[in-house]
Amino acid sequence: MTSSALRPAQPDTSGLLPTDRIRVCVVGGFSAVAPRHIEATVAHPATELAALVEPDEAKAERLRQQHPAIPVTDHVPAAPHDAGLAIVSVPDSAHAEVVIRCLDLGWHVLCEKPLTDDADVAAQLFDHAERAGRYLAVAYQRRFMVDGLHQRIADGAVGRLHCINARWLRRAGHPDSRRGLVRRGHGVRGDLIPHLLSQTLSLLGPGPLTVQARDWQVGDSWSTEDVARLTARSGHQVELQIDVAYDAPHLDKSDDCWLEFHGTGGSIHAELPTHQDEQWAQAHPPMLYPRSGAPIALPALRSTAQCHLLQLDHVVRAMGRGPAPAEERQRELALVRTMAAAQVSALWQGPIIPV
Repeated sequence: MTSSALRPAQPDTSGLLPTDRIRVCVVGGFSAVAPRHIEATVAHPATELAALVEPDEAKAERLRQQHPAIPVTDHVPAAPHDAGLAIVSVPDSAHAEVVIRCLDLGWHVLCEKPLTDDADVAAQLFDHAERAGRYLAVAYQRRFMVDGLHQRIADGAVGRLHCINARWLRRAGHPDSRRGLVRRGHGVRGDLIPHLLSQTLSLLGPGPLTVQARDWQVGDSWSTEDVARLTARSGHQVELQIDVAYDAPHLDKSDDCWLEFHGTGGSIHAELPTHQDEQWAQAHPPMLYPRSGAPIALPALRSTAQCHLLQLDHVVRAMGRGPAPAEERQRELALVRTMAAAQVSALWQGPIIPV
């Protein structure tokens, strides 16, 4: 897995000694996504897992049993003298507090999505990282799944882009981590939409957007929304529509997750892997449908496991350059502003909100 995932990124590990490895601390070591971060850290040639942070003693004990060679602690330790990387995978509502704590202790930070749903808070966190001289990144690893499609669109594969349709139906229903949450935006809109936005928002181009959003609680069994829709329109007349839903719990079926890009010269349809199955990705390549001529199978998308490893590789190589560059910071802030506008629009079931 390591070689196939890292080959496109071509990390420079020449002259790397074991003592040169970047020490990684996973904060929220018992979270649902933590195993993927642990797997990527172990697989990457330039990182080593230094600690797992879990304040709940019962969960911490289970982590000790699962990872007997890894220290498990109930607090974030100080970073090594040459700095290390803290991967923050605590519940969304605690992201800002924990990110600041990690930065103050000297860690570079990779925070699970979403960083926050408040654009002002997001800007403050990036400012804090800059003052600390540390790199702050957000874990939207699924961006690496579609970067090849972005390049084809930029090269004119579909002509002038007009609209993007995205869908994610999670067949296993509400994840355990989101059951019982009562704040709007903590269901499908806070879980699935951000990933699809991270894969598509940059294609709407620079400049102002307008956002509309609606969400619905389908039954009485969940506190947060089960179905949501977000529509974003750019000043360049490109429209993005995202539909997401949780299906009945515990269905043993693959998620229905795809992107469609439609333009003057044709369309691209891409089914997206939603689990760590490289064979599934190879069996479902994206397809280009030109306005004239036969459909064309495009190279297979990367699996989620590969994307996690590439996300880590991107952060490792960026850490040595200090705080996040302006374009990366602006990309993250644009996504938070879009989500914040969706929050306002969905609260009133669909008014148009400028971003």
